[in-house]
Amino acid sequence: MASDTFVGSRGERRLRHKEFVFPVVVGTCAFYLGKKATETQSHKWYLYVRGLNGEDIGHIIKKVVFNLHPTFPNPTREVTVHPFEIEEHGWGEFELNVTLHFADDAQEQSVDIFHKLKLYSEVEPTNQSTKKPVVNEQYEELIFSEPVEAFYQRVTTFTPPVAFPIPSIAPHFRVFDPADDLHKINQARQKVAHMMASVKRQFESLA
Repeated sequence: MASDTFVGSRGERRLRHKEFVFPVVVGTCAFYLGKKATETQSHKWYLYVRGLNGEDIGHIIKKVVFNLHPTFPNPTREVTVHPFEIEEHGWGEFELNVTLHFADDAQEQSVDIFHKLKLYSEVEPTNQSTKKPVVNEQYEELIFSEPVEAFYQRVTTFTPPVAFPIPSIAPHFRVFDPADDLHKINQARQKVAHMMASVKRQFESLA
């Protein structure tokens, strides 16, 4: 019978054919400054990495590096404690790079995630509110394939702290419902199928 564990390249003991999946959310939350807005600072915004339900994820991630546009002072920001977030001001939208560094006992390489900062609502781009922020979040799954045995045992038996700092923007976090996301994917597939059938009929009518 094959062993359930094997020794990795650095001498660590790993679990054979085991996979551990940990969901996180990367997001931005932007507030229009209203009368305080200037040409270079029209919004206050937050960039963050959070647990699926807003929980502390420090037992999995030890550090998050936020890489902003090079025009920002100190564009590389490191956060080593929960909540993993930064606050900034600006006027333009751009793509951000977020690097997740895992706990030492995971013995895994860091992961880069790209995310778009959104300041303006796609539904009402010209109707900006100082009270209702523009939130752009994306769901990500961190997959640990054949994880280190000690790391796997620790995180799967981890008891979340009863109390931990709650971000001020937590009320604006999106609730991710897998069933809802699956419904949206199916709707998109049906739309694509309908478009492809329409194009096919057009070609057939020209033949």
